[in-house]
Amino acid sequence: MGTPAELINPSKIDPILWVGSVSPIRLPQYFPFQKREVEIVLRASFDEARSLLQNQKFSSILVQEDGTNEAFELLIQARHLQPMAPRFYISHDLTEEKVRQGINQAQVYRFIRWPLAEREIWQQFEDALEKHATYLSRSLLLKESSSQNKELEALTHSLEGLVDERTQGIEVSHKEESDKLNRERNLVRLIKDLANQNSFEDVLGIIRKELRKFHKIGDPILVYRTESTKTHFISFQLGTMTQSESSVDFEFPKNAQVPSSDLIRHLANHFGRPFAKTYVVPLELRLTNHLLGGSSEAILCIENSLNEKEMPPFVEFMTDRMRPLSMTLDRVLLESQLSAFSYRWEKTFDGMRDPIAIMDVDYNVVRANRKFSDRFPDKKQAGEASPAGLALADGQPHVGQIQADGRVYQVHSYPVVLDNGGKATNVVNQYVDITQSRELYLRMLQNEKMGAIGMLAGNIAHELNNPLTGLRSLAQVLLQEADKNTNLYSDLIEIEKAAARSQSIIKNLLDFSKGEDQPAEDISIDEIVERTLPMLKSALRTHRLEVTLQSIDKTVHVEPHLIQQVVFNLVNNACQAMKDPGRLRINSFHSGKEVVLEIEDTGPGVPEDIQRKIFEPFFTTKKEGHGTGLGLSMSKSVIEKFGGSITYETVDPQGARFVITLPFK
Repeated sequence: MGTPAELINPSKIDPILWVGSVSPIRLPQYFPFQKREVEIVLRASFDEARSLLQNQKFSSILVQEDGTNEAFELLIQARHLQPMAPRFYISHDLTEEKVRQGINQAQVYRFIRWPLAEREIWQQFEDALEKHATYLSRSLLLKESSSQNKELEALTHSLEGLVDERTQGIEVSHKEESDKLNRERNLVRLIKDLANQNSFEDVLGIIRKELRKFHKIGDPILVYRTESTKTHFISFQLGTMTQSESSVDFEFPKNAQVPSSDLIRHLANHFGRPFAKTYVVPLELRLTNHLLGGSSEAILCIENSLNEKEMPPFVEFMTDRMRPLSMTLDRVLLESQLSAFSYRWEKTFDGMRDPIAIMDVDYNVVRANRKFSDRFPDKKQAGEASPAGLALADGQPHVGQIQADGRVYQVHSYPVVLDNGGKATNVVNQYVDITQSRELYLRMLQNEKMGAIGMLAGNIAHELNNPLTGLRSLAQVLLQEADKNTNLYSDLIEIEKAAARSQSIIKNLLDFSKGEDQPAEDISIDEIVERTLPMLKSALRTHRLEVTLQSIDKTVHVEPHLIQQVVFNLVNNACQAMKDPGRLRINSFHSGKEVVLEIEDTGPGVPEDIQRKIFEPFFTTKKEGHGTGLGLSMSKSVIEKFGGSITYETVDPQGARFVITLPFK
């Protein structure tokens, strides 16, 4: 007796399907596994591979990734068409998500990270062929076992026939009881056979065998319709089960009967052949309708050419088997529909624009779409920071905001309550990215504030510039007449300087409040600092200010009002950070091709664990209502706009230093 592979494949040729653009292996005449010849069928086209899967049996199937989902779809199809052929997935970049998807959807036997040595490839082939041989051996043993069981049943039946022949003289009532017992025995056997089947092909195969005891009977045809508008047909063609669909609507009979001419016409049009006399058995789909809802229905159509005398035993035979057949087909159809619904739900879930995750009470992700997996590396933290805890606690939807990877998300948490009146066991989180809209909104608020400052500055300039100009002019006229050696002359000089300083402050305030898109100009960073500091006198009044400006001769090409706002933000932040009177130091100098501006304070500094976040949009350590979180992020954007950089440094023993660099002309 030969090996399992020789018994099942006497030709000693094991075909292996390799689907991909190239195959980097040599094809020897013989493969060392049991000295069997290996035929490798190479196909670069997925469509050609699908056609081969439907028409040829393979010992192994290898699919190379091409950057699309076609590789997975082909493996899923191979799982259904050739379940006993081990499936391999070849990829240059294997990720946990790909492995999980391959195992769950296609039941991939092994994943191969490409490139792989030729020796290792042949080793994989050997393992696959051994696995395939094991599958086929088991199948052969099962078939042999089934055949032996049938032989035993036939022998039992023959023995029962002998007993019946020797007991012909027993009363008719005893014969009726015996017939009834046989009917029940056959029904029990049929129920046992049907209980182990989980596919339409297996169930229809059993029905087909049951019908062979009647002559003039054709192969059964299963017709069913779910909530969709399509009608599904499962039939045998040349001994092979086929599935087809039709969008033509027609009424299903409610009782076992010879169907109407309308149904016969629909069957003939769909299959493209004339139909003989047909008997229709309606099937009850209680389980499918109860769990999935709707009005699913199914019928079993059996062609026959029985005469009037032969028809009653056939009807009685089908009546006895209608209930177990209905229950089995109901179960198989339900499993098929649930599998299709699960696949469709998964694809719909992944196709949604927003990240969505289902979490349990411990914030472990039970299920998530692809957007969530891509955007949240720390999945548990994304749940803990969300309002999921509130939704689980009170069973009501909640909305909150979280930050992740520099983005701001509005999180909608919806509790999942499985029992009426029970406690929420899971929560569904929907993450809506509001980064751009929030940034635009806060920029609008910033522009409105600057517009209000500009309006205020304009009114001040209008109200004060005229009297200040008159005051300066009068002081200058009096200076021409006063004696330079008198106190009056010195007082007039101070008056003229004070008026000029007041006008300069008003001009700086106007420049500071200018809107965006102002023309850039060449200006010294020292001049910008000198313009800005007078507007911060109230913030600086409790602190000691040390200013060392040494870059007056170096000009930078910037929009002065934007750099003013940066300096204003940094100095104002430093003053707010120093709760007690401290020291603020401002230094400027030039180094190489850059001008450097340092703003240093003696406040508590920035904790090390949040230093990397201080330049992120919307990040702030201030209490709500005391800051927008845009100061440092906007400052960074402004400085980088003009080719510079801004960095943070910790000062020993205490303090913070921000360093701005800008290229000078």
